[in-house]
Amino acid sequence: MATTAAIPGSPAVGEALVRAEAARTAMARLLAVAGHDLKQPLQVALMAIERAVSDGVAPRAAARLGLASDALQRLGRELDDLARSSQAGDMRPRLAPVPLGPLLGAVKAEWQAYAEACGVRLRVQATRLVARTDATMLATILRNLVGNAVKYARPGGRVVVGCRRRGDRIDVVVLDDGPGIAPDRLTTLFEAFDRGGRRDGTGLGLGLHIVRQTAQALGHPVGVRSRPCRGSTFSVTVPRVAGRQPATRPARPETHG
Repeated sequence: MATTAAIPGSPAVGEALVRAEAARTAMARLLAVAGHDLKQPLQVALMAIERAVSDGVAPRAAARLGLASDALQRLGRELDDLARSSQAGDMRPRLAPVPLGPLLGAVKAEWQAYAEACGVRLRVQATRLVARTDATMLATILRNLVGNAVKYARPGGRVVVGCRRRGDRIDVVVLDDGPGIAPDRLTTLFEAFDRGGRRDGTGLGLGLHIVRQTAQALGHPVGVRSRPCRGSTFSVTVPRVAGRQPATRPARPETHG
């Protein structure tokens, strides 16, 4: 009985590649449009919350509305990340010296309330190091890594973010003491819709995919180390700019590798 196999350069392979590229383009367009259109109801919800607070509500209600507003703003930024990553081939980084201290502080502020609600201690080590990167794109990477660590941490756990100087490079590290990741899951961890083997319905598994897409566009290597029941360490390596940003408050000593 004859067996038919597609070989490189055959019409069947060419057609398959064309269909695959068309599907990728269609998905990218869908994600970009969805990311844009979903921002509109978010803006309406944010406006309604602001008006409710300005009309006068009890302090506890105002605090809860503030948390809701923060979450909606974070969702808006995540939609921007999703739309941007869907156009990964068109990403054009704008590289410039970026002080890491303020950037890490902004990421912490974005996730602090959620971490407290989850019973997770989120700590960012002070740094005066400066990287050559695209501030918006690096923030996307770190926002997803920190958010992922907080979501996967156990109540009472901790997430620590810091920098390690390694010659002319800097490792920005996000460490957690959560359940860890099985070794056989590490190779597919950054694929879309992969959730590290979790079955609890938390998230779609797009955060680390966005991290990989953005890091590749920047040329910043991303790494992960993990041991089951011992936690995980994610890192992104960025070029270091000579000199340091003047500290606005006492900074802890840098960790040198």
